[in-house]
Amino acid sequence: MTKYFKTEGSKQRGRPKTSIVTTLRRDLKSHNDHRPTRLHSIKDLELLRDIAQNRSDWKHLTTAIYRSAQAEMSVDVAADGH
Repeated sequence: MTKYFKTEGSKQRGRPKTSIVTTLRRDLKSHNDHRPTRLHSIKDLELLRDIAQNRSDWKHLTTAIYRSAQAEMSVDVAADGH
């Protein structure tokens, strides 16, 4: 996992691989809370792991992400006029 956060080396060609960190970054991107909203380092990932170990905190976080995604989809649909 620490390899993911390293910035040195050459850039890979082609479509980026989808990893758990990529998915978590995408899901947390629009979520605003005191919890980590971006994964910039291994410490952010460890904090997210701690949240996941507490059932109520994890449920709060996943519910908020789900609601953010629903709201974003509603805006997209309204913009398309459907």
